[in-house]
Amino acid sequence: MNSPALRSPQHGVTMLEVLIAIVVLSFGMLGMLGLLTNGLKMTSSSQYRTIAAQQLTAIADMISANPDISFAYAALPSNSAVTSNCLTATGCATTVSTLTTTTGTPPVTTTTTSLSSTALPQTDYELWRQNLAMLPQGVGVVCLDSTPADGNSANFACDNSGRLTVKICWNEQGRVAISGGGGSGGAASASAQDTCLVTQL
Repeated sequence: MNSPALRSPQHGVTMLEVLIAIVVLSFGMLGMLGLLTNGLKMTSSSQYRTIAAQQLTAIADMISANPDISFAYAALPSNSAVTSNCLTATGCATTVSTLTTTTGTPPVTTTTTSLSSTALPQTDYELWRQNLAMLPQGVGVVCLDSTPADGNSANFACDNSGRLTVKICWNEQGRVAISGGGGSGGAASASAQDTCLVTQL
């Protein structure tokens, strides 16, 4: 009686399984890397929004602390300077004058307020603008605006009417472009990708 032929064992099966496992693990690691990258982006964006909200509150508090001269904050030049006296105990030399006139029939009373020096508003404004450097390409403005939802860093679109408005814009895409992560970072494309926060007082 002939004995059955011995079957030769298969070779290479374990190696193939290991290679498949490595490929599956690699895809899993790539997915985790993508989640980590998106998480870092969201954290960075949240941090910038927190800074912008803090700066909105800061300038609003400065204006609210000086209600008699709040109108002066809406007419400050972009090249405002810090007056050193405003940072001392003596403070800025600021005199507020009020003129009340009554004319017409029936009589209408008009009150006009004027400011002898804009040193205090200019100092507050410039210190606030310097703090906006914490944001990537961060800029801001205080103006009168009846349509606060429009505008960007290239043109805040203030129409000099309506309520006192604070606008802050920054560009997270510009930060990515500077680091070599993408985008051209040009002025035209940058303003189109702005993130802005606005509040009215």
